[in-house]
Amino acid sequence: MRRRRGYGHWLVALAMIAFLALLLFFILMVMPKGGSPLLWGARQPLVAASIEVEGRGSVSANGTLLRSWNSTKPFALVLEARPEKCWAFKGWLVNGSFRSGEANLTLTVRGNTTVKAVFERLRYRLTFASNASWGLVAVNGSVVEAPYELEAPCGSLLYLTLLAGSNGTHGFVPLGFLVNGSSAGKPLELRVYGSASVTALYRVETHVLYIESNAPGARVLVDGVETPLPARIQRPRPFTAYIQAPPFIQVNDTFAWGSPEIQELRYRWGLGYVWVTVAAGSASVRVNGTARVRVLYRPTHRVGGALVTWDPGYSSYQKVEGNTLVSTPKGHIYVFFLILPENWRTVKLRLEGKDVDAIDAHYPYSQLGGDLYAKREASAYVQGGTCDLVAELVIVRNPPAAHIRVVSCGREVSVYDDYYVSGPWNYGEGTKQYLGRFIAIAGGAYEVRVYVEVGG
Repeated sequence: MRRRRGYGHWLVALAMIAFLALLLFFILMVMPKGGSPLLWGARQPLVAASIEVEGRGSVSANGTLLRSWNSTKPFALVLEARPEKCWAFKGWLVNGSFRSGEANLTLTVRGNTTVKAVFERLRYRLTFASNASWGLVAVNGSVVEAPYELEAPCGSLLYLTLLAGSNGTHGFVPLGFLVNGSSAGKPLELRVYGSASVTALYRVETHVLYIESNAPGARVLVDGVETPLPARIQRPRPFTAYIQAPPFIQVNDTFAWGSPEIQELRYRWGLGYVWVTVAAGSASVRVNGTARVRVLYRPTHRVGGALVTWDPGYSSYQKVEGNTLVSTPKGHIYVFFLILPENWRTVKLRLEGKDVDAIDAHYPYSQLGGDLYAKREASAYVQGGTCDLVAELVIVRNPPAAHIRVVSCGREVSVYDDYYVSGPWNYGEGTKQYLGRFIAIAGGAYEVRVYVEVGG
């Protein structure tokens, strides 16, 4: 009986050992690799997903901003990408593979997965133009010339400055900018939030001097440079031109254009624009805008040792016969001047004119100041009409004198011989060269003959 009880005890022990071995085998089969015996009873996740962002934006997953997800079985993620201002959604990177498309993505996660939303910064095109042929703009310190195009990141700040300048004929003064047609001032800070058209606005300045002459083929010096007339001188800024005209333009042995006056077209109250004498021979002319200058020459003949000049407005025809100048007056007044050699002492004149009612001779001999001169004058006036007048005049240099004698006339003549006057004299150089002015007032357009004899 004792042997039977001992055998039963060992059977129970062996059964217990077999049960424990089977239990250990089962646990080892179902426990995850690397697991800990302490976690043998815990349930482990099957799949995991992580969400990342490249650029500027956010991603919602299943309506939340949770970036890490895991589960013991496959699951779905409903993703929505939202770019920040100045950024745009480009696409998704799923486990390194790029997917372009919509910002909304539904993804079934069956294994460990990485999802990245890719955002890119917007860039906009800016075009630069100018209202002038000049257009230099400093963009953040770098100078570009319009027309010009550039791309700038959205939200970036551009500092724009207009640069003044000039070329050979025009100056360009900065006024400001137009951005998409609206005034934006100067300088300009431009925040880029879209494509834009930028126009540089300039005030275009040019200053022009027109020079002409009544003498064919006239050439003058402008700032020392020989310049044929007519001329147009254009510069980008206000300037002063120094004009020098030659005293004579010789045509042949007896005829020249001489005694130049520089005249400027100016506005005179009540008269409009009229030619104003600036100087004889040379003058500085200020040009601010547009200026018009003419070099007025008088036609000149060499007659009897003197040069005889006349106003073209009062004579249409001139010829020389020995020591006599033959002229045809325009209208009823004939005006001429004498230019004498340096060593002259006396001048004899004989004037013959048809249908004349007066003759007047002026001899300015001493400058009183400005354009005022002391003068000796001699004149004769026909009473009650006109006649075919012949008169002789004698001018003496020292002491100054002017005498007149009427040789013939069919009417009574009042004579004013060698009297002193003072007054303005705006033509010539007085006693240096010009003897004076001789005026014959005629009743009709008839021939005038002037005999000249110079004594030295």
